[in-house]
Amino acid sequence: MGKLTRMKFFYRRLGFTMFILLVYMLGCSVPIPFAKITRSAHQMINTSPLSVASLMSGVNLQHISLFTVGLNPLMIAMLFIQLFTMLRLFYFDSLSMPQMMTVQQVLTAILAAAQSFSVTVALHLTSGPFHIFVVTLILTAGSMFVVWLGVMNIQHGIGGTITIILFNIINLSLPNLIRSVRYLKQMPYANLWLLALVLFSLALGVFWIAFNRAYYPVKVVNYTMPSYTKPMVLPIGLNMGAMMTIMIGMAILMMPTMLGQYLGPKSIFSNITFDAVLGGSLTFLLFYFFTFVQFNPEEQAKKLRNENNYILNVRPGLPTQKYLSKRLWIIAFPGAVLNAVQLTFGLLAMPLLGKFAGFALIPMNILMIVMFMSGIKDQFMIMFFPNRYRKIMEEEKAKWII
Repeated sequence: MGKLTRMKFFYRRLGFTMFILLVYMLGCSVPIPFAKITRSAHQMINTSPLSVASLMSGVNLQHISLFTVGLNPLMIAMLFIQLFTMLRLFYFDSLSMPQMMTVQQVLTAILAAAQSFSVTVALHLTSGPFHIFVVTLILTAGSMFVVWLGVMNIQHGIGGTITIILFNIINLSLPNLIRSVRYLKQMPYANLWLLALVLFSLALGVFWIAFNRAYYPVKVVNYTMPSYTKPMVLPIGLNMGAMMTIMIGMAILMMPTMLGQYLGPKSIFSNITFDAVLGGSLTFLLFYFFTFVQFNPEEQAKKLRNENNYILNVRPGLPTQKYLSKRLWIIAFPGAVLNAVQLTFGLLAMPLLGKFAGFALIPMNILMIVMFMSGIKDQFMIMFFPNRYRKIMEEEKAKWII
């Protein structure tokens, strides 16, 4: 593929993604018949963890519209699919990819209907069985349309569903951040505070970029090679489960927070401390789950054995699997703690900072942007440097085959 052809291919994909985002923006401004959010409900959304949870999970509760539920049902459906596959429940591990995608689509539709109903009832968008049914049906259709937009962007655009979620995060958090900056400018030494905020954001971004690239090297040798050959490295990333943890964790956290809105301020689900502890614990557990999904010790042990590789001083097969599992539990701990602490801070700080609540979203936004851009970067590498990218992949593969 020539340079000119690659650029045309890139511009075509970029144009399609921009078109998808334009459609998403228009859908977020389409009102729903019979639905009306009250001032008290809007205030509760902005002063509760519901705002943060919806922001990170593809939901748009700031504007009740056709695309309010968004990609949230897809996030939870993906969790169920991966959980069933990993635990080998209901014979999911034996399903083909088309069959698994069909199940995921059906599960997404069911979850979209359930979440649309819960949003309608919990936020008291309307009254009367018929109006509730109509609003639920419209929200369900809008959610499935957003999922379809994500699938189309995977096939013809850049970033897939990640692009829509990233746009949602920036679009919804930017007004809050600008509002908080205006309040900050009214304080004494405002310029120093703004400089400190910028420096903190830059330092946090550098940290998450470095932490995202960091890995634990497991030394591997090939017993068909001479003894003087240097060991190869099997990298275990320190932050492999972060992106899926935040997105799906926030999608799950939407359930108890919505329940809190329905049950009222005296419910335990409306307690800020309970929501923060629940969110932090959920993040910690999900981080381990997705880390083991990304780096399955059983599959890695089989791959090493089949390619005539083994870890130094560890026997192939089951001992290798146990060794990798033990290392993974230890290696993933810092990432699980850091992500849980950051998410808990976001849930606690958002309602407690008051008019400066926009600043509470900065750490989580930086993490999500770093994660998303890392995934999108790979697509750019494939589009612009296909030959170089293919050569690198073949070289890495050859190391394991030798």
